Amino acid sequence: MPRIKTFYDELGVDRTATDAEIKHAFKEIAKIYHPDKNPPDKQAWAHEQMSRLNFVVETLLDNATRKEYDDLVKKYEELPAIEVPRRPPREQNAIEREYAQVSVEIMNLTGKYANCRLKIVLGAAVAGTASSLHLLAYYSEIFDELPLFFAFTYFFSLIGAVMTVIGASDYFGRNQYRRRIAELEERRAFLRRRMFEAYVY
Repeated sequence: MPRIKTFYDELGVDRTATDAEIKHAFKEIAKIYHPDKNPPDKQAWAHEQMSRLNFVVETLLDNATRKEYDDLVKKYEELPAIEVPRRPPREQNAIEREYAQVSVEIMNLTGKYANCRLKIVLGAAVAGTASSLHLLAYYSEIFDELPLFFAFTYFFSLIGAVMTVIGASDYFGRNQYRRRIAELEERRAFLRRRMFEAYVY
């Protein structure tokens, strides 16, 4: 198969381009495709182009996905010069939507797992401080003079306790999160390869 149009061609850079060159090319092309630079009747087109451009740059700026993409391009360029049917737009859109959904789920799970210790510490600190103030006010009879202080300290004691419980739940479920993230990463890699295939035809 003759040399195909690649992500590098779309950005107008060499296949050996550095990250800085790729980012510069992205900024220049974004000036054309960005929704803010286009009239209302071209917003759908602009969003579609920017989504594709973001995927292209995201792929090339990550060493692992860039190598995966380069290997796939090389594979197709070594094939005989035959006509390859393009994937139907509806199928391609479905793949891209699932890729976006999987990416968001990975981001959410990663954030949930990463913040579990912070939730425990903050929750315990808030609950401990509020409970101490609550007891201090109770035994010093401040409630008689400041009734709202009672409600205030009680409320934050509950908030801190709930935050601590949620953080602990996330922490003890971290192995489940790791397994789920690994499954999603595998699925995303599969979807990414399918997206690459459509782009190199």
